[in-house]
This record gives sequence, C-alpha cells and structure tokens, in this order.
Amino acid sequence: MMTGSCLCGEVVYQLNNEIKTIVYCHCSRCRKQTGSAFNAATAINKEDLTFIKGEEKIKIFSCSGVNRHFCGQCGSHLFSSRDNDNNSYRLRIGLINESINAEKRIHIYTGSKANWDIICDGYPEFEEGIPPKP
Repeated sequence: MMTGSCLCGEVVYQLNNEIKTIVYCHCSRCRKQTGSAFNAATAINKEDLTFIKGEEKIKIFSCSGVNRHFCGQCGSHLFSSRDNDNNSYRLRIGLINESINAEKRIHIYTGSKANWDIICDGYPEFEEGIPPKP
C-alpha cells in the first residue's frame, strides 16, 4: 500500500497495489500540463485508488478524450482518465509519499519531446505511445 497527496494536502489517497511500470510521457500536452520536459505516471485500475479525503475538491479539465484530474485548491495534477477507458487511471507518481521500486520504466512520445530535453537513462524509448502487446 502506498499513499499520496496534493501539494496543499487537501486531497489524500491510498494506492492499493504496487507500481510495476513508470511511464515518462514526452508529448506536448503533458509538457504543457506539467510545465516540465515530461510527465511521470503509472497505469492503475480505478478500483485500486481509494480517497482518504478531499475527493470532492477534485476538478477536471477535459480535452480530446483525455480528462486531467487535479486539486481545485492547489492545482496539483493527480491523475488522468480517458473517455475510451472506464477501468483505469494514469496516476502521477510525483505525489506518492513512499519510495517506488518499479520493475520497468519506459519513455513514450519521444518523437515530440522538447528539443532541449536529453534522455540519457537507457530505458526503452518509443516515438509514439506504448506499443500494443504482441
């Protein structure tokens, strides 16, 4: 079990599963949302996320089928959901309180990464999204 919270502490949650894969997304929308070179997230099942407090403070910004859920008080981006996926969230791992020991890490949408960003960690890179499983 892991816990996480927004910057102001108004939204607190519990993750009832382990983080197995960290996905670094370099698309332009994630850069705009984070104000940084990429977004670090993990895909989780919706039922694995339990809100301890503040769920009513969550606001949603929707664009092109992607819904970005954030704290309405401090603006911390909590997770995203997709209109075409009712079962999972993309949880922003920077809000997790405990250490994360993920088995796997990947970079996606590197074809549109910022020209000033250099990826030098040796993890797999994909020019587009996560490739389908064979």
